[in-house]
Amino acid sequence: MIQKQINDQGGILGPDDIRHPVTIVIYDDKTSNDDTVSNVNRLISEDGVVAIVSGTSSGASVAEIPICTENLIPCISMASAASITHDSKTNTEFKWMFKTPQTNGHAGQWQADYLKAKGVTNICILYTNDGYGKDSLANYKAAAEADGLRDIFDSSYAATDTEFSAQLAGVQASGCKAVEIGSTPPVASLVTVAVRNAMPNLIITSGHGICNQSYITTAGQAAEGVVFPCGKITVIDQLADTDLQKPVLQKYITDYTAFTDGEAISTFGGHAWDGLTMIVQALGSLKDGMALADQRAAVRDYLETKIVNWPGISGVFNMSATDHNGLTKDSLLFVKVQGGKWVAFPQKDW
Repeated sequence: MIQKQINDQGGILGPDDIRHPVTIVIYDDKTSNDDTVSNVNRLISEDGVVAIVSGTSSGASVAEIPICTENLIPCISMASAASITHDSKTNTEFKWMFKTPQTNGHAGQWQADYLKAKGVTNICILYTNDGYGKDSLANYKAAAEADGLRDIFDSSYAATDTEFSAQLAGVQASGCKAVEIGSTPPVASLVTVAVRNAMPNLIITSGHGICNQSYITTAGQAAEGVVFPCGKITVIDQLADTDLQKPVLQKYITDYTAFTDGEAISTFGGHAWDGLTMIVQALGSLKDGMALADQRAAVRDYLETKIVNWPGISGVFNMSATDHNGLTKDSLLFVKVQGGKWVAFPQKDW
């Protein structure tokens, strides 16, 4: 969609005041770490791209870090783990890695604040045994402890699992009053059903990895009452006209719906839109005649220094040398599943 929009206008307007056509090369990583690494290598060595938007899963995004770093090319992930951009060993940002979704830390803060407001003190965390799930566990636990809550039981499962009796037995034995789920569909839906059937009165919260209709469709009635943070695009009709994101979100919805003949909107396409639009903006700043390596370095520097107070689909970004995500907790809004859809669930209603 973005490629067509740009080239229908004649291309990207460069500093030479000439428009240049853009090519966006697309490969399917099949949510596989190996395929992701292979694709990223191919984009760099064969296609000679200036920048890469890659990785809708945290594990795949982490797998590409050494490739992007070694080849000095800016890579923007569409996944949520903080470890995609932040090197915990050095407590610095990976120089060539950026990401557009909100972090699991932001999601964990929302869940912890809600549970504290509901008077919960002991929680359980169930999570997928993958990059997203493990990052969810670490961030949910940290956020809970910061709010004075205790994680008294946590357990993992595979993304392909359909049976969770061992995890449910641990939750029941623990006596916790709420379960936080750190997974994406479809397993997130299946875990929700299992928890709801076994313990119907337990509070269920989740991260923002379930912000699409497929979660509700698969979980069915079990999803009713589940609360979680989501990007503002899911409840745009309830945003104030003064919200910086609202006009951007409205245009994205109009463009995307027209381009896809009415395909349902979710936050996930928006993560790609943010990354690609940032890169397109950076390409407009390149100097004529720059070598490819210099173009890549210039785009990286632009992302780090010029994406400030930048309204996108995922939030209002403020990138910096110490933050290659640039979002805060406020880039998410709390929602609740009600009547088979998500509705805004602001703090005043908790």
